[in-house]
Amino acid sequence: MPAFNFEIQPRPHGQWYIMNWEQFTQELFRLAEPYLKVRDDFLHTRVAHQYAVYLLEKETGEKKIVEPAVILHDVGWSQLQPEEIKIAFGVRAKGEKAKELNRIHEVEGARIAREILAKLDYDRFSTDEIARIIERHDSGKNPQTIEEKLVKDADRLWRYSKIGYYHEMERQNTTHEVRHHFLKQNMGKWFFTKTAKELADTELQERVKEHSQA
Repeated sequence: MPAFNFEIQPRPHGQWYIMNWEQFTQELFRLAEPYLKVRDDFLHTRVAHQYAVYLLEKETGEKKIVEPAVILHDVGWSQLQPEEIKIAFGVRAKGEKAKELNRIHEVEGARIAREILAKLDYDRFSTDEIARIIERHDSGKNPQTIEEKLVKDADRLWRYSKIGYYHEMERQNTTHEVRHHFLKQNMGKWFFTKTAKELADTELQERVKEHSQA
């Protein structure tokens, strides 16, 4: 398994020019950042993106779909109030109200993603597919493409990563025992690719070791 070393790199600023792929993704991060700040999701998105790049190498798929979809998948949380966000995600997210609010973040996220991609003159076909994936990245139970599977897997792998595990423990005010149980019981139904399942299992074992040594 790879040793992931997540670091936040400086993003380029300025107007949009013809860029290489790395510059394009960094511009997407820059445009998404104001929306991601609302739920403190910029770090999550950076880590999920790095997982997505790794999954693309191992599982194949179209990076022009997967990477923008991962970068923009959570911009819709910006359209909810802080008290609504607390209800809608995490270990305590239960009931119809949580589902309703979570659905809003998906639908609004797809809308905002279209607006951001339009600013960059991204092609219509890819934009439509990216928006479709974002609109069902949590609620969609049966992914229709490998790209949709990779986006879902990359998003959820954040929860198992060292930085994501402890970040979410603090953000959701939970103990290691509660967090571990939540991730363990959902591991079998959350992931769609062999690579992601193996990564999640390995990462969770590492979190247990860290806790026992603390």
